[in-house]
Amino acid sequence: MITAHILPITDDTTLDEFIQAARSAGMHLITNGFKVVVSPVVPPGFWRIAVKVKTPTAAVLEHQPCAA
Repeated sequence: MITAHILPITDDTTLDEFIQAARSAGMHLITNGFKVVVSPVVPPGFWRIAVKVKTPTAAVLEHQPCAA
């Protein structure tokens, strides 16, 4: 049996905090193309949203304009 977990999400919660709360609860960020929810399983019709957390240095270097 799967038990429900209530995550501390408010209107002021950032996406990074949302992802960390889902990971710490052992859940996935999933979507069906219309809604984004957090779930311990990925039901049919939904797929996981891949999230890669980069270091601030890597993010800055990746978005620098080309010198050409």
